[in-house]
Formats: sequence, structure tokens, C-alpha cells
Amino acid sequence: MAKALKPLVIVLLVLGVVSLILGIVLFSERDVLKTRVQKNEQGVVAIAGKLHFEGLNQEQLKKPNEMETPLHQLAVAADNQYEELQSTKKDVENAKAELGKTKTELASTKTELTDAQAKATQAADQIEQKEAEMVQIKGKADQLEQDKTTLQGQIDDLNTKLVKSDEDMRDLQDKLNSCEKALAAAEPEGGQVLVQKGLSGKIVVVNPDWNFVILDIGSDKGLKPNADMMIHREDKLVGKVHVTSVEKNMAIAEILRDWQQQPIREGDSVLF
Repeated sequence: MAKALKPLVIVLLVLGVVSLILGIVLFSERDVLKTRVQKNEQGVVAIAGKLHFEGLNQEQLKKPNEMETPLHQLAVAADNQYEELQSTKKDVENAKAELGKTKTELASTKTELTDAQAKATQAADQIEQKEAEMVQIKGKADQLEQDKTTLQGQIDDLNTKLVKSDEDMRDLQDKLNSCEKALAAAEPEGGQVLVQKGLSGKIVVVNPDWNFVILDIGSDKGLKPNADMMIHREDKLVGKVHVTSVEKNMAIAEILRDWQQQPIREGDSVLF
């Protein structure tokens, strides 16, 4: 019997030693475990705060018979928060998709806007060019209007001079007729005209329509009616005229077409 109890005592002794060792080890880890438990409790409370769950505090977690209900409620709140988070995540994904679509549309709109701005700039340049052309055309129109006014004034002056020339021509024709009559009355017998040789002068007026010229010499130089005078320009013979009327310092002569070599001009010389 004693022999049978001896191994049992040894086992009990070993178990006692193991228990003592475990007790010592657990006692040394007691503070660490207590700190971990406190941190876990603080973490759970912090999580509850993040989830806006006010039905849990750290004191409840220290009472095992009171902590089950608030922990269950915290789990439900976490599930609800998770569902809201998933819903929010979907909303965010949808918003991202919508944002991507909006960005694409915005890029397309930006491209269209850039094209529209380029076209607007081109149109503005064309308008500016057209306006410059219009200003230039207006300037030319104003200049043409001024030229028109100037030309109209010149035309009016020419018309006035033409009217005066017609009146002067009629006066000269009347004088010519009077001179011809006086010449016919004073013409010496035999039709000879006594004019000094070498008498010269200039043609001051030429009227090809009426076929006569006016000379700058007259009776004061010894010129007489019916005298024929040669017309020359420098050393060339131009034609011949027949004096029909003589005043004191001027004379009228008829152009003899048969003798005309070149068109007679004002300034041509006449010589008897």
C-alpha cells in the first residue's frame, strides 16, 4: 500500500511544484495582462465613440454580467455603420463615375470652347480687316468726292471760259467783218499791198475751227491788210496766212490750207 502511494505522492509533489511555478509566472504577468485588458477596454470605448454609440463605457466592460448587452448593441451599431459605409462607398463610386463623365464632357466642352474662341478670334480679325478696308474705302470715297467737287469747279470755270471765248470769238468775227469792209474800201487799185520786207511777228491765238489766227503785230509796225505772211517754227516752214484785218497792235489772218505743212501753234513766227 505504501509502495502504491509513493508514486502518487511524487506526482502530487510535481503538480504542486508546477502549480507554484505557474502561479509565480502568472503573478509576474498580472500587470501586463491588466494593462492589456485596460487598453482593450479603452479601444472598445474609443470604437464606440467613433460609431457615435453612447450606450457603452469602460466601467461596464469591467462587469462581465453587464457587458454582453452593450457589446451586442455596439456590434449592431458597427453593422449599421458598415452598411452605411458600403452605401456611401457605392455613392462615392457612382459620384466618381459621374465625375469622370463630367470631366469627359468638360474636356469636350473645353475643346469646343477653344475652337469657338479660335473662330471668334478669326472672325474678329476679319471684322477688323473689313473695318480697315471700309475706312480705306471711305477715305477714297471722300477723296473722290473732293476730286469731283474740284473737277466740277474746273468744269464750271471751263464753261465760263468757253462762254467768254464764244463771246470773244463773235467780237473778233465782228471786228474781222468790219476790217474786211474797211480793207475793201481802202484797198489800193491793182490789189498791191505795200509792206516792209522782213516784218515779223508771233501768232498769239489759233482758231482752227474758224480757220484764222491772231498776230501780235499791227498797223503800228507797218502791217497792212491783204498781206501774205509765211509761218515758220525754228527753221521749218509750217504754212502761210493771209492778213484780213489790221488793228494798231494786232492783226487777224486767214490760214491758207494749201500751204499748211504742220498744225499751226501759238508762238509760231510769221514773216513777210
